[in-house]
Parts: sequence; structure tokens; C-alpha cells
Amino acid sequence: GYYTRLQALTANNLSNSDTEGFKADAMSARLVGDATFPVPVTKIDLAQGALLETGRPLDVALDGPGFLVVGTPQGERLTRGGSLALDALNRLADRHGNLTLGENGPIPIPIRYGRLEIQADGDVVVDGTRIDRLRLETVDDQASLMKEGAGRYQANSPTRPVDTTTTMVRQGSTEESNQDTLKGVVDLVTIQRAYAANVDSLKALDSVLGTVVNDVGRVE
Repeated sequence: GYYTRLQALTANNLSNSDTEGFKADAMSARLVGDATFPVPVTKIDLAQGALLETGRPLDVALDGPGFLVVGTPQGERLTRGGSLALDALNRLADRHGNLTLGENGPIPIPIRYGRLEIQADGDVVVDGTRIDRLRLETVDDQASLMKEGAGRYQANSPTRPVDTTTTMVRQGSTEESNQDTLKGVVDLVTIQRAYAANVDSLKALDSVLGTVVNDVGRVE
């Protein structure tokens, strides 16, 4: 039922309160087609989480809307997770080994370097030499985004470059989950109480119907 789904959704949000870049799910009731009653519809809350300064050069956070692009075995995916690393071939990758893509594809980093900068517009600069620029993309139809786990999204509508005047890359920071832990706990308690109240109402209705059938409706 509705409350069972809402409880599972809220519990999942709460369990990801400490997951980097996690975006909470929200549920609302909506009429679909010519249905008589509204049905629960889930959407992703893309509100930005707080930015946490780490000082680590390979950590990046997006300050503003948009996503990084990573290459996975299933194809390109979008992500807000910016704890980057270098793979075995010294290319920028996410913590799961998926290549973080630039405008020219995978981004190779020299084996020996002194200073690596990831600038506000996404430019990757090593010892003063520009290597590439991070692909920063978004979708106009946010409802087309599908979560795949590990902070990745599949875009089921065309993507477009992010406006770098409204979105900046913050090197040395990561984005925290946008799920408020206290709110999640309060929501769970509220859901459980509402569910219990509905059960009590159904029991009372069942008792009334039983009385109607067994007593009022009895013909002497």
C-alpha cells in the first residue's frame, strides 16, 4: 500500500544520509490518465546538499545544478559524486573505477606531476598545462532521470552542457547528501503512526459492518 511504499522510500533516504552526493526521493499523489483515484508517484529531489571541504585535490563538488559524466560498461551515466581517483592507466575515474569523462573523452594525467588543478569551469590543469575540461551536463526533463545506485543516474532524455556561469566546480570539496537525518526520523515515526491509525479505522469499520450484518440486518 501507499504507506508501505512511503516507509521503504523514507528508510532508504535515511540510510543514505551520509552517502556522498545522494539525492533523496519524494513521493506524492497524482492522478494518472483517467484513473478515479490518485496513485503514489516518486520523484528525485535534486536540491543541492551541503559542500564539505576536504582539501583533497581529486575531490570535486558541483556548486549549482548539473552532473559529472562517467563512462560505465552500460554506457555514459551522470553523477554528483566527486571523490575522484586515478585508475591503473592514470586517468581520472570515480571511486568505483568508472572513467570520469572530459570533452575529449577519458582524461589522462601525467604519471609524474607537481600540481593538479580542477578549475571552476571544469578545466583540468596539470603544472600549468590544460589537459581537458570536465563534461558538465544536465537534462531539461528531470523526471527522465533514473537512479542506478552508487550515485549514478541514467538520462532517458537528451543531455546538454551546463551553464558554467551558474554552476562552478569546487576543487577540494565533496557534496553531502541532501537528506536531513532528523527529518527522516520524524517522517518515519509519522508514517508509522498514520499507518497504525488507518489500521485502527479499518478495524472499527469492520466492527460496525459486523454489527450491521449480524444484528441490524437480522430478521426476527
